[in-house]
Amino acid sequence: MAPLPAERTILISAFEPFGALDYNPSADLAALLAHRAAHQQLLCQREHGPLQLRTVTLPVEFGRAGELLTSAVAEAQPAAVVALGLAAGTDAVRLERIGVNLRDARIPDNAGAQPVDQPIAEDGPAAWFSTLRLKAAHRRIAAAEIPVRLSLSAGTYLCNEVLYTLLHHLQRNGPAVPAGFVHVPDLRSPEAPVSLDQAAAAVDLLLTESLKPLPDESIPAGSLH
Repeated sequence: MAPLPAERTILISAFEPFGALDYNPSADLAALLAHRAAHQQLLCQREHGPLQLRTVTLPVEFGRAGELLTSAVAEAQPAAVVALGLAAGTDAVRLERIGVNLRDARIPDNAGAQPVDQPIAEDGPAAWFSTLRLKAAHRRIAAAEIPVRLSLSAGTYLCNEVLYTLLHHLQRNGPAVPAGFVHVPDLRSPEAPVSLDQAAAAVDLLLTESLKPLPDESIPAGSLH
């Protein structure tokens, strides 16, 4: 009898509340994904075999958020990492393509820090690109009639910091696994263009595509402005 395939780990991060909200929809999304994974309900589990999902909730604090995420990566040695964050007012699930080496906070973080025009990593490059199969995932998410778009800017606040720090860590320390960031609207808002269920399906499709040992699809999916 052939041995059963080893279970692999997917790491999902979310953020604590910040700003005027006392909740963060990214944490709602991470919890739903974890629930579905525990009950073997994810498409990525059906297509890629045994997968467990671990979640970590990050503080909205410069420096500390990235440190906690990279510590979780070192501990879990995951097969893929997807960080989640809130982009209030956005009209779709946003698959972030680039993290930039810049801190420029319009508002203070939850510890009161408000850096302006500072690098995230003194010795780092200007930017890192997501290593998720974003275009392949974009195609499948759009086909499922979930509002989705590729995004060239994760901002210059904590979401961008976490994306850049994650990619910088993986490039320098490994493991060499697909990793990136997804922004979601306020999924609790009655006017949200995306439901919590749709957001979970979108991240599931993103994982399903990104776990394939293939380069991303070479299809036109950019923007003019």
